[in-house]
Amino acid sequence: MTLAKHWKYNENEDIVLSQLEGLLAANPYAKLIPTEKVIFNPHSDTQSKIAVISGGGAGHEPLHGGFVGENLLDAAVSGHIFASPSTKQIMAAIKTKGDKERGTIIVVKNYTGDVLHFGLAAERAKSDNYNVELVVVSDDVAVGRKQNKMVGRRALAGTALIHKVLGAATALDTSASLKEISDFGRLVNENLATLGASLDRTSVPGKAAQEEEDEHKVEFNDDDEAELGLGIHNEPGTKLKPIPNLDELIKDMIEKLVSPSDQERHYVDFDLDNDDFVLLINNLGGTSSFELFAITEHVIKNLPFKKAPKRIFVSDFVTSFNSPGFSITLLNLSNIDKSKGAKFKLEDVLKFLDTPTNAPGWKPKTYDAKYWDESGKQDRTIESPMKDESVVTSNLKIDAKQFEQNLKAALENLLKAEPKVTHYDTLVGDGDCGETLAGGANSILEALKSDKEFQSHLSDPVATLYRITELVEDSMGGTSGGLYSIYLTALVQNLKDAKEVSTKIVADALYNALHDGLFKYTKARVGGRTMIDSLQPFVDTFKDTGDLSKAVEAAKKGCEETKKLEASFGRSSYVNKEDLEAEGGIPDPGAVGLLALIEGFANSVN
Repeated sequence: MTLAKHWKYNENEDIVLSQLEGLLAANPYAKLIPTEKVIFNPHSDTQSKIAVISGGGAGHEPLHGGFVGENLLDAAVSGHIFASPSTKQIMAAIKTKGDKERGTIIVVKNYTGDVLHFGLAAERAKSDNYNVELVVVSDDVAVGRKQNKMVGRRALAGTALIHKVLGAATALDTSASLKEISDFGRLVNENLATLGASLDRTSVPGKAAQEEEDEHKVEFNDDDEAELGLGIHNEPGTKLKPIPNLDELIKDMIEKLVSPSDQERHYVDFDLDNDDFVLLINNLGGTSSFELFAITEHVIKNLPFKKAPKRIFVSDFVTSFNSPGFSITLLNLSNIDKSKGAKFKLEDVLKFLDTPTNAPGWKPKTYDAKYWDESGKQDRTIESPMKDESVVTSNLKIDAKQFEQNLKAALENLLKAEPKVTHYDTLVGDGDCGETLAGGANSILEALKSDKEFQSHLSDPVATLYRITELVEDSMGGTSGGLYSIYLTALVQNLKDAKEVSTKIVADALYNALHDGLFKYTKARVGGRTMIDSLQPFVDTFKDTGDLSKAVEAAKKGCEETKKLEASFGRSSYVNKEDLEAEGGIPDPGAVGLLALIEGFANSVN
C-alpha cells in the first residue's frame, strides 16, 4: 500500500509544540505552558472541584489536549510523538491545576512509559503534599492474558469515555471524594472493551516511508491486506488477507468483544439479552467521515444485543495519525449499575456523557436524554412523500414493441462505448463519466425487463420518458445525471400536451427542451467541450431539416470537434491544454457517451 504523504516542516522544528500552539489558537478558552507542553483550562475552579489531568505521547489527537475544557479535562500534557512526557512536564500540569486539598485524578493509558512517568510524577506530587490518584485505562481485547500478563491490556479509544465521565463527574458532584471518583473511573474502565482494525499502519509527519520502516521496523500492508487488533503506536496486529467483507470483519470484532468463549481475551461480561451499553465508533485517523458513518451503520446492524445502545458516539477520539482504520468500543452500563458500593450508577454515567463541554476534541453533540430514549424505541425513518407520485401520461400512442427495441439499442450501444468513455475521462476528467452513464443505462434496461408498470406505459412516450427521468435521477449522480434529468423533464413538458406524434412535433419538443429548458440551468453551449457539443447540433439540425440521418451526422461532427477544443465547463476545464491534445486529441467523454445513445437509437430506427 502506498504510504500517505505529509507536508514538509522546517528542519529541527518541534512539530508537537506547533500543533499545540495551533490548537491553542483555535481554542480561546485554554492556555499553554510551551516549555512543558501543557494545555490547561484556566477557568476551572480546582479549589472547589477535583482536578482531572491526563496526557501521553503525541500522535493520538484530539487526545489529550483537545479534551481540555469545561466539564472535561483540566489539563493535558504532551510528550514527543508516541513517547511519554517527562515527570517534570507532568509535575507542571499537577502544580498548575492540582489542589492539595481537593485532590487530583491523573488518567493514564496503560503503556509502560506512560505508567512509569505518570506514576513517578504522582509519587513526587504526594511527597509535596498533593492528594493524587492514578486511574489507568486498559480497554483493549486484542492481546490475550498470557501475552500481556506482565503489563496488562493496552489503552485505546475507551480513554475518551473515561475522560468524559470523570471530567463531568468532578464538575457536577463537588461533594464526592477523590477516592469515590477515582474508584468510579476504575469501575468504568473494568467494563470497557475495545478492538481496532485498519487497512494499514500509520505514518509519522516528518518521516519518509523508508525512515519509518528502518526506525520503527514498520511493515506496511499490501494493497489487499488489513490488520485486526493493531495498537495505536504501530504495534502489529493480526494480518487479514484478502481484505474481508466489512460485515464479516465487524461480526468477528464484536464476537471478540462480547463472547465468553475465548477466555484469553474475555475481559468484560455482557448479557446480550438484558444489558444496557454505550457504543463508541472511533476513527483511527485516516478514515473519511463518509466511511466512518457507513461503518457505524454496519456495526449497529450486526450488534447481537436485544437492546439498542443507550448512547452512540462517532468521531475521531483516539487516533494514530493517519491510520486508515476504526475501532469499536463497548461500555457495559448494567455491570456498573450492579456494582456494590459504587458512588455512581447507570443514570449518572449517562448524565456525565450528556454534559456539554467546550473542549474542541469532544465533537459529538450533546442531546437531551429523552431524545436518546426515544431513538431506541421508534423507527425514525419515514416513507418518501414521492412514493405515491403518479406518472405523467398523455394521449399520445406509439408502437410499444418498436419503441422498446429502439430504446434497448440506444442503451446497449452506450454500454458498448462505456470503456472508451471511461478511458477518455480518466485522461481529462475524474474517471467516472462512463460509470455514471452505464449506471443510468443499466437501471433503464432492468426496468424494461422487470418493472411491469414501466412496461405497461411503453405505448405512451410521455409516460415512458417520465419514468426514465426518475430512473436517471436515482441512478446517475454528478453533473451528467443532472443535465440528462433536466433535459428529459423539459422534453416531457413539451410533449405531454401534443395531439399526435410526428417528426415535426418531436423535433420541436427536442429543440425547445434544450433552448427553453436545459439552457436555463447551464451556460454550456457548443464549443464548451461538453455533452452539449453532441446534443445541440443534433436537435438544431433535426428541427431545421426533419432528417434524422443529418441530425446524427451533425452530432457526430460536433463530438469530433471537441478534440480540438479547450474546456470551458466541467472537470476538463481544470486540465492542461497539452493533456487534452494527447493521443491526437481527446474528445469530451460526455459528448462521446451521448453520441453513442443517439447513434444506437437512430440505427435501430433506420
